[in-house]
Amino acid sequence: MTRDLFNEAVSDEAVVWFTRLRSGDATEDDQREFEAWRARSPIHAREFDRASALWDDLDGLDDWADGELAEGKTVNHAPAYPPGRMQKRSMSRWGVSLVTVLLVVLSGSLWLPDIWVRLASDYHTQTGEQKTLALADGSTIYLDTDSALSVDFSPQARQLVLHRGRALFVVAPDNHRPFEVTTGGGTVRALGTAFEVYKKPDQVAVTVLESTVQVSRNGSVASLIPGQRIHYGSDTDLSDVESIDLGQIASWRRGKLVFNDQPLGEVIDEVNRYRKGAIFILDPQLRTSRVSGVFDTGNPDAVLQALEDTLPIRLRRLTRDLILLDRIEVPAPIS
Repeated sequence: MTRDLFNEAVSDEAVVWFTRLRSGDATEDDQREFEAWRARSPIHAREFDRASALWDDLDGLDDWADGELAEGKTVNHAPAYPPGRMQKRSMSRWGVSLVTVLLVVLSGSLWLPDIWVRLASDYHTQTGEQKTLALADGSTIYLDTDSALSVDFSPQARQLVLHRGRALFVVAPDNHRPFEVTTGGGTVRALGTAFEVYKKPDQVAVTVLESTVQVSRNGSVASLIPGQRIHYGSDTDLSDVESIDLGQIASWRRGKLVFNDQPLGEVIDEVNRYRKGAIFILDPQLRTSRVSGVFDTGNPDAVLQALEDTLPIRLRRLTRDLILLDRIEVPAPIS
């Protein structure tokens, strides 16, 4: 049975904590924050134990790894979270490889194609890929990276399902067949218009470029005009309608990633959609740092360079595609 989104998020947090505690750079404050996180819920403790158990299984490969260690030492088997002051030590090359495997196994959704979504969809795009779809009714769909869509046209209706990702719909008028996009438990209905639907793992955003659309979920209905956006979540109803600069809507169609005072966590989630591998934020507090900028979708790593130049962070490249993002401790000014 597939785990729910909450458990998947906790599993990702457990991986981040496990990696940070074994990095050799964790501080006593990190230790206290981790222990508070672990005690917050039995699910937190279970997922962290799962990460530790996988490390235990991988640790049996030490004998084979002896020849791979630069200093000729075996990998130390550390407790799940070492007590007291964390020792300042660097992980061996093999230790980093084990953590890489751990991240791959526990966060498989970031590394392996979602086979079921691909089987259920009529159209899909891979990481960094975009497609333009010309439908039989004259409508056009622009499918963004890492997205999946199904289309079902009949004499009575035009029904589509956005399984994941983002799409821009330019709808051909047809008064006899409404055009409806279903996703995340809600429905977007239009007759002749242009609008964008973005399905994230835990939230859906609908934005209108032209004409009007009607968004419905759980009996609530809202009408949007150009320059307006509305959200709803997997367990929440329609949000209030917000105004959006028309110039920023569907900027990905122009090959641009536009961030306007957005949390770093959202920025990294977006960058991960455009590049192979994955970027993990080790320090949970970093996710709330605010970021603004305009970047090319064809060069997502330029975002990382800009972040490193403007924020107190550093990048750790475990492989070419796997990157850990951590904070740099800035000394307090001397008074």
